[in-house]
Amino acid sequence: MLFVININMKYLVSKFPCTLIGKSSVHLDENVKYELKNIDDNICMLFGDNGELPSCINFKTFERFCSYHNILQFDFKSDNYIILYPQKVLPTTVNVLKIQNKELIISLSNELSISIDGENILKESVSELMYSHYEMRAEYCVIYFIGKRNFVVIIKEKELCCADYYDEINITESEIYFMTRLYDSLNHGRVYSIKDKKFDSYLIYLDEYDMNLKSDFSMSVFLDALIAKNYNYCNAMLDDDIHQSEANAILDFFPKFDDYYPLDSTNVALIEKNTLAGIFEFHIKDNKIENIIAIS
Repeated sequence: MLFVININMKYLVSKFPCTLIGKSSVHLDENVKYELKNIDDNICMLFGDNGELPSCINFKTFERFCSYHNILQFDFKSDNYIILYPQKVLPTTVNVLKIQNKELIISLSNELSISIDGENILKESVSELMYSHYEMRAEYCVIYFIGKRNFVVIIKEKELCCADYYDEINITESEIYFMTRLYDSLNHGRVYSIKDKKFDSYLIYLDEYDMNLKSDFSMSVFLDALIAKNYNYCNAMLDDDIHQSEANAILDFFPKFDDYYPLDSTNVALIEKNTLAGIFEFHIKDNKIENIIAIS
């Protein structure tokens, strides 16, 4: 099997650094698009660089039978895309807490699940985490998890206020702030706070540099802002003909998605939980988005 970086035919993209071993060994960098050529009818072994679960793939039979739950496959124009996702199997831990006469159960493995009195309020995929402790802030229960990147859950009664990784924390006797970096093209940060016995969440910019936006990046910047829920920024990128009177109405343009893969500067695959949500085409002129069309 030969791999070259090119533009054509059948593409392989890995969402994590890994090594593919068949007749030869090839290291795949994260989010790099490789072209598959001269595909052999052999099983390849996939080994992640960071302890991901190994898997077997036969790219020849994969063309006819797509049954791999860690692989997304779709067609765009004349090209076929195969996107690999990491798999980890982590031991399950369960913690039972008694909080304000309620039973709160935390189940943690590849997923973080939290239920209160038998009612599930959170189920989310996470990286390696360990339950640390909790504290009460007024009516809010703040639950801390530790890992390579720490995680916090804030609950009021049975209402989930936030569940997110955080990179900075600032605590005083009466206030608490968590800040998470979104690592997007706009360098967004999101702040979660409890102040004056009230919860709040808002976006910040982590640098003050003006972005000299090029049309080649307009689509990605727009989608980064959309995922960050910076709807006003999205709306400002739209041409007058499709500008929305209410900025959050932009959500109606799209299905639910949590990730995206740019196919080129104006076409994108939207992804929800490693599943294709749709393919969209952006019409862009002078850095303004004139139209957004669902093509698949």
